[in-house]
Amino acid sequence: MSVKSLAPATLEHPVRNHSWADVSRVASSGGPTPDRSSVDSDWTRLCRGFLRCHRSPLNVACHLVTTPLGLFGAYSLLAWTSPIAAALVAMLHIAVVVASTPAGVACLHAIAVGLIAAAAAWLSLSLWWSVAAITVGYIGQDLAHWLTAEPTFQSTYKDSRRWWQRFIEHSLLLLPVLIVIAGRWRQSPFRLLVARKAVLKTKLTDGQDKADFDAILNWVCGQQVDVSQSTHWWQSDLSGAGGASFRRLAESPQLMSMIRSFHGSGYDVRPVLGMNELYVTGPPKTTSSDTVFYMGHVDGPWAIFPGARLYRCMLALNQNLEVTTHYPMSNPEYTVPESHRLQHGDAVVFDFNRELHYITRSADPRQSEPRVNLKLHFVASPHSLRWYGSLLARLTTWYDIRARDLFLKTIRPEGMWPAIKARWVLAWTRLFEQTVRFVGWTNLAYVTIALLISAVVGEAAVFLAATSFVHYAIYIGTLQERTPVSFGTFRRDAMFFKTVSMSLLLALYAMHFDRDFGALTLVIGGFALAGYAAQVLGMRRTLFSAELGFDPPERIKRFPFGTIPHPMIIGAMTGIGGMALSEGFRDHYGWLIAGHLVCYAIVLVHEIWHTRRRVIAVENLHLQGRNAGAEVSSTDTK
Repeated sequence: MSVKSLAPATLEHPVRNHSWADVSRVASSGGPTPDRSSVDSDWTRLCRGFLRCHRSPLNVACHLVTTPLGLFGAYSLLAWTSPIAAALVAMLHIAVVVASTPAGVACLHAIAVGLIAAAAAWLSLSLWWSVAAITVGYIGQDLAHWLTAEPTFQSTYKDSRRWWQRFIEHSLLLLPVLIVIAGRWRQSPFRLLVARKAVLKTKLTDGQDKADFDAILNWVCGQQVDVSQSTHWWQSDLSGAGGASFRRLAESPQLMSMIRSFHGSGYDVRPVLGMNELYVTGPPKTTSSDTVFYMGHVDGPWAIFPGARLYRCMLALNQNLEVTTHYPMSNPEYTVPESHRLQHGDAVVFDFNRELHYITRSADPRQSEPRVNLKLHFVASPHSLRWYGSLLARLTTWYDIRARDLFLKTIRPEGMWPAIKARWVLAWTRLFEQTVRFVGWTNLAYVTIALLISAVVGEAAVFLAATSFVHYAIYIGTLQERTPVSFGTFRRDAMFFKTVSMSLLLALYAMHFDRDFGALTLVIGGFALAGYAAQVLGMRRTLFSAELGFDPPERIKRFPFGTIPHPMIIGAMTGIGGMALSEGFRDHYGWLIAGHLVCYAIVLVHEIWHTRRRVIAVENLHLQGRNAGAEVSSTDTK
């Protein structure tokens, strides 16, 4: 559940009052109890200042690791000197936060500090390990700010006269402020797992842009174009007015601004000129490299490049009545894709290395000339990692040039060897399509790396922990996302990791089955209930298609809905709870059972909170409508 719901006045409604009446306060020795309004104002100021320096979900995610690590080191150091002192400081820390923050945030902070202090007392680290944890936590935070190109909060007050007071406040309230920031959907670390829709559309209508279109079309008319096949020119092949127009469009501020807005602050967007092409569409063919465009395909192989994207922009220069480009992973149904027929000035931007797409062609006698497009390319990467974006640009350019050479050699396969090459291109394209559609290269790489690390350290628990809970985070992050989601990609990721997770859980349970048939009955019954409920609801609605705006809301009255609340989650929790009754399985993997149950409980609470928020929003909308109607009626009466 988002912490923002527990403290709505923290960032967005600073004038609303929190429930402070029953909250104990820690006053300075001999001093008065802090005034309610002043404490509230200080807390709001702190949260707003912290937010200005922590807008990136990656930065917040790093802080959720480094901050507990630093606190763990501090409490380990105190426990090394005196366990009693560590316990007293933990209680004092909790009391200060209770006096300074909303009740919900203070409660979560108390749980976190209690767990950290308990872990420090239980592990009993040495002096040097304690200092190392503090150092790594502190330096790790600076590295996170460097990585995301955001200033540190400490840098905003280090030159003030009372910087030491701000530093103490910052240190004591860092964790509760971080809890609030992480609860905001824009800053939530779960957002790193959300499959945001990266198919972006715009239209270039500026007078200079239109003049550039005409200049390039005039250049094409001056070439001897073979309209029986696709024709391509690199940007460097154009000269004169056509070449100058191509350069201006390749650096279009409108296109780069659209991509930069998608990524948000902290990202750098640059053109990749070595990949740009001028492209004239040819007619469809049955067995040549031209056929690739009519198949689901991804243009590049470098999908495993987290944090950076290379975009291709298809920019239409003339009329197009025949060719439509489809993006099947954007919508809930693969066979009902998001489609764009680009006309004069239309531009669609998509991820060169990740986005599946294909074209269809419907003959239209009004199409008097072949479709002419520009293929422009841009790389987006964090400001502080320009070299990383440049590496992706170089690798993709290297691949694109070689793929284009192979394409041209197989566009008219004459003879056995060129025909074999053409069929190899088509077969590899089909394999790539199926992998991207059902697995995802990044998902496959993540599972492989987790497996390798687990093998190196000789501990299967590493692989289990790394792969068993990812789908829960995907559910939570996607459900709270408020920008368009690529539903096909979300469904693929969620179902892939859920399949891996449940397969491992059931396999381990079968390996440790101790003939407790009563427990087995619970396992079968629970998962049967969850499966039947999912079938009744349908896969789309099971994966929040209504909440994400792809389907209209609908009340399902068929059993088990209306009889059992949240039957899919309750059924799954019952099945996993039944596994816990197996002594052998519980003794070996009790932590795994507990992890699944806790995650399901979190998802359940998050769904209830999300549903309540939607209901309140709808009620407010209806209330506004009734009030507006009443005002109109009153006006008419007068």
